[in-house]
Amino acid sequence: MPLTPVGLAGVLIPALVTSGMIGTAVPQFATGVATGATLFLQSASVSTIDAGTLGVGAGTIPLLVPQPLLLANMLAGMGAAGILGPMAPLMALGLANGLSIGFLTGLLVTVHPTVGVGAGVARVVGSGSAVPSMIAGFTAAGMTGSGAVKKATAIGIALDITFGVFVIPTPIAGAPAPASGAGVGFGKIV
Repeated sequence: MPLTPVGLAGVLIPALVTSGMIGTAVPQFATGVATGATLFLQSASVSTIDAGTLGVGAGTIPLLVPQPLLLANMLAGMGAAGILGPMAPLMALGLANGLSIGFLTGLLVTVHPTVGVGAGVARVVGSGSAVPSMIAGFTAAGMTGSGAVKKATAIGIALDITFGVFVIPTPIAGAPAPASGAGVGFGKIV
């Protein structure tokens, strides 16, 4: 199943509600976040460092982003954007829970031209900052104004920090060979 704004928003809404974010604007907010995150991740590329047997292989793995990593970075992003107050930690918790579960619908698909069977370490390499994608997502959901830009900036900063340090082990499957191989691979998030 591909990573889509509708699917991600469907996971974000209950996560935000269970963290105490209630109100009629929660679906709109979730849609803005989901659209922005999807724009950012689908425009990003994946780079891997591989080891195993010589050959050509491929890998597919769910986009598993740990919730504690997202939560810490959401709190940092909110602090950096000046979003403070008693509801900020609750919003960060809802976003971290929802995004962590929602990202699992996305797949990290990789190609490994020098390794047929083995393992790689994948890193998401953004096409720039996530902040413009989040602002575009909020705008597409009808959220404009300084408050919306502030929230979009906070979430974009959090995603930039998260994917700046995030690495994920990736299995490589293909035709085995008797010689060892190493190299770099590439891919994308779908």
